[in-house]
Amino acid sequence: MPPKKSLNAKKFTREYKLKEIQRNLTRKSRLKKQYLKALKEEGYAIPQNTESDEHLDGKNTATAKLTGRDRKVIKRQNSELKYEEKKKLKQERLYKKRQDREFKREKELNRIKEIKSKHQTKIDRREKLAQRTKTGQPLMGPRIEDLLNKIKNDDTYTN
Repeated sequence: MPPKKSLNAKKFTREYKLKEIQRNLTRKSRLKKQYLKALKEEGYAIPQNTESDEHLDGKNTATAKLTGRDRKVIKRQNSELKYEEKKKLKQERLYKKRQDREFKREKELNRIKEIKSKHQTKIDRREKLAQRTKTGQPLMGPRIEDLLNKIKNDDTYTN
């Protein structure tokens, strides 16, 4: 009995790949033609051809028949452009991240400064209210002044 040949062995040949590509292109163009025909029959507007449509139709074969060297050059140029774009995007992300970090830091510093100032006013107020006479009696002047300030700052009395 002869050894069985692999059925998939022909899939790796250049001729098979070319036939497969051609078959796919003709299938896509046939499907596109049927789609446009159905659109026309149903009364819809037929869309304008785009570059990808021209490639499917086979009209734009000049780009499909580039030599290997030309394809390498084009690929290298595209990769360099993509590298530059990626580098630029990375720098923009870093800049934005740095700006966000600075904004959060300033916000936190302002919050801490506000807390410190409130704490200091609280301490000052407590010291004023804790003042005593020589005999140990509380001074009424600072207390009355504090009450007047509260009334001035309160919105219910200033209408």
